[in-house]
Amino acid sequence: MIMRKITDYLLMLVMVFALTSCSDDPDYINPESIEGEWYMTRISGWEYDNESPNGKYEFKEKFDFNSQGTPVGNNREYAQKIRITYDSGDLFEGVHYYSVESYYWSLSYRRWLLDEKSYVRLEGNQLIDGTMRVTITEVTGTTMSTLQSDEDGETYVTYTRL
Repeated sequence: MIMRKITDYLLMLVMVFALTSCSDDPDYINPESIEGEWYMTRISGWEYDNESPNGKYEFKEKFDFNSQGTPVGNNREYAQKIRITYDSGDLFEGVHYYSVESYYWSLSYRRWLLDEKSYVRLEGNQLIDGTMRVTITEVTGTTMSTLQSDEDGETYVTYTRL
């Protein structure tokens, strides 16, 4: 009788462990899902500002790209993209580009200039670079949404893969 109770108890523990280990961890981001080139299509948020009436400066911008990844629209000079590549372990190389427009002999052309290159660590659903933490709130095959929150404010960014 005692042996049966022990067997039942062990079976129950195994079942509980199996059920909990099969659940999706909402804080885990598959590293392969964030690799690639991402174009910033929306940015919004707020930051503290003593000159604003309510003490906060709020911002909201939308960026458009054509199918070749060229920024289009009124605010195209502020368009940005990032390229995330897996390096090793939990490290990713993040290359940040911004868009510039140049005029040469009345010809207009666009190009991406390297702004910043860094290594970031993926821990759960956070990209970590030193003390900076960016939380990935959603990632699909074509969209990645992030949140950066600190003592200065909050910034929400949506990236799109073309």
